[in-house]
Amino acid sequence: MSGKAIHDDMLATLGDNALAYSVVKSWLADFKCGRNSVEDEHHSGCAKDAESTENVQIANDMLKEDRRQTIRHIAETTDIRATTVYRTVSGDLGMKRVSACWVPRMLTDEEKQNPVDVCTDVLCRLQAQPEIFLHRIVTQNETWVHHFDPETKRQSMVWKDASSDTPKKFKVTPSAGKVMAIVFWDRKGVMTDYLSKGSTVTGAYYADELHK
Repeated sequence: MSGKAIHDDMLATLGDNALAYSVVKSWLADFKCGRNSVEDEHHSGCAKDAESTENVQIANDMLKEDRRQTIRHIAETTDIRATTVYRTVSGDLGMKRVSACWVPRMLTDEEKQNPVDVCTDVLCRLQAQPEIFLHRIVTQNETWVHHFDPETKRQSMVWKDASSDTPKKFKVTPSAGKVMAIVFWDRKGVMTDYLSKGSTVTGAYYADELHK
């Protein structure tokens, strides 16, 4: 008999107590592969209850050792049901599986420590001189400024006859020239300086500008 015929026969005989069609197909496939018993197969031991504190700790220790372990691997290693492992990891431990976040480059320990040292020094200075420290902070930024060659209204005037359209004047485009603008600002206001051609922004340049 086919799986559909077996399921129809069970529905006619057992009604609502009949097995689902998917279960019938699963059993039929097992019997076709050589199985000849409806008893549960022997296992090495009973599955453990992962909801116990001990097994939750085991799953937690395994994930701390290797965050890339899968639910299936944990289940096979600890002899805990995979569904129970999933409930333990996502529910009891509050973890979820995520992809790694891409970053441009891996920082060294020294590169990570430098910002910490700078911030610690700034906090120490603030605590030592809270009245004047914030007034001494100067912020700086740089930007390229392109040269434009604007055309006056008189320069754009042309002769036209009665039947021709009025000419259109489009937005001007930047020329090949550009200059770097250095902008400083603090509590007193904003100061702008334009770097001369061939010059380089260095620490000495910053120091000179701040002393002006």
